[in-house]
Amino acid sequence: MQKNLPYIAVGIVLLYAFYNAKFSPDKNHTVKTVTSYMKHIEAHHNCNHYQEELANLHTIPYLKKYIVHVINHGSNQFGFRGGEMEGGYASPQDAPKIACYVIELSGKKCREPYAKDAAMFFSSICAGCHGEDGKGLGGTYPDLTKETLLGIKEKESFLKSMLRKE
Repeated sequence: MQKNLPYIAVGIVLLYAFYNAKFSPDKNHTVKTVTSYMKHIEAHHNCNHYQEELANLHTIPYLKKYIVHVINHGSNQFGFRGGEMEGGYASPQDAPKIACYVIELSGKKCREPYAKDAAMFFSSICAGCHGEDGKGLGGTYPDLTKETLLGIKEKESFLKSMLRKE
C-alpha cells in the first residue's frame, strides 16, 4: 500500500485539476471594473486625462508619490539582476521621508526638507541594494540618482502610446 501512495496522490491531484478545469467558473477571464479608477476618470471628463497626467509626470510631487508607492508596495517591473523589490521595508509614515531623501540624491529639491532621520532610514533600509550613493551597485539594482527614474519613463511611454491611439 505504501508503494501506491504517491500514485494515488498524483491521481487525486489530476482528478481535482480536471474537475476545476471542466466544471469551475473561469475566474481568469472575469472583467471587473475598478470603482476608484472609474471615479478618477469621471473627475477628469472635461479634459484629456492622458495629457494631464503627462503634464504632471516630471514634477516633484508626482516623483515623490511614485517613490512612496514603490517603497510601500514594491516593484518588479524591470527585471534587475538583484531581483524584485518587495514593499513594506519601511513604514508608511517613514516612506515620504525616504522619498524626499531619494529626490535630493538625484539633485532635485523636495518641497519639504527631508527629516533628519531620512538618511538613516535610507542607509539602513535602501542602501544595501541601491548603495549609499543611490546609484544601484553597478546596475544590479535601479539607479535612484537618474534625472528620470525608469518607472517614470515607462509611465511616460505608456501615456504617449495611449495618446497616439486616440
